[in-house]
Amino acid sequence: MRDAFFAELLDLFAADRRMIFLTGDLGYKLFDALAAVDPSRVINFGIREAAMVGFASGLAEAGMLPVVYSITPFVTLRCLEQIKLELCYNRRHALLVGVGGGYAYGRNGATHHGIEDLGLMRAMGGMRVFAPCDPWEVRGCVRRFPGLDGPAYLRLGRNGEPRLRPEPVPPDPDAPFYQPNARQGLLVTTGCLLSEAQAAAGQLAARGGGPAVLHLPCLSPLPEAALLPLLRLAGPVLVAEEHIRPGGLGEALARFMLENGIHAPFASLAIPAQFPERCLSRAELLAASGIDAAGIVRAFNALSCTTTSPDEASLA
Repeated sequence: MRDAFFAELLDLFAADRRMIFLTGDLGYKLFDALAAVDPSRVINFGIREAAMVGFASGLAEAGMLPVVYSITPFVTLRCLEQIKLELCYNRRHALLVGVGGGYAYGRNGATHHGIEDLGLMRAMGGMRVFAPCDPWEVRGCVRRFPGLDGPAYLRLGRNGEPRLRPEPVPPDPDAPFYQPNARQGLLVTTGCLLSEAQAAAGQLAARGGGPAVLHLPCLSPLPEAALLPLLRLAGPVLVAEEHIRPGGLGEALARFMLENGIHAPFASLAIPAQFPERCLSRAELLAASGIDAAGIVRAFNALSCTTTSPDEASLA
């Protein structure tokens, strides 16, 4: 994802002199290609992320297009007040980019885990929030940025994520990605966890109970018009997210369904709001949180068994 982000950004950076890249003391070689185009528009702020966001607000006010890049908790939690007042209150056109969202920095521990970011950014008035699933979708998000009219947050993984979107051109990040299935039931997810949801759906399908899969690259605003017909016909709905439950996709979708009279059986999988006791890899942390493919299969089977006949339940 990181490489796709910089490759797409480089095209914008070379074509539009309004693009300014700001970073909080991260890997310099990542930015060499940008600096080769124009070093004056690549600014290392050091470990002063709050000041970096304030500076980006001033750049946006002057008509520039600032991109603020750092590790997820450093560009969200560390400068939340500046995001709220400098960017959102003033409706500044700037892009915040958090690399290593969710458990991507696994063994680096809680200081580097970005598991609250989506809820925090969704709580900011006027902030558009993107959580792409793969490098191809990242490119679509970067292309979308110049056409926005206010602040946006983009959550990235790290690198090496597989391509999951089949489109010949980078997809529109405002639109959901839906993979249908003949049987009732729906797995809903966002961001890099789509690969786990797809693996779970494949395992369930092999045993006769595969649900459809719905991925939402844009979490704020939710694509409500597109969601309504899918949810009304879904049957049991299971949300899985690489994020804590408060402020996350599960809460947002549950509220949306209730407000629209959709009473399908519903369950939500999320990261426990507690700190891990050991430094583990991302895969180990997903499994411990019950949001890997195996955990999603167990949860969907449990949800389906509460809503099916005994014969259908035997498939679970």
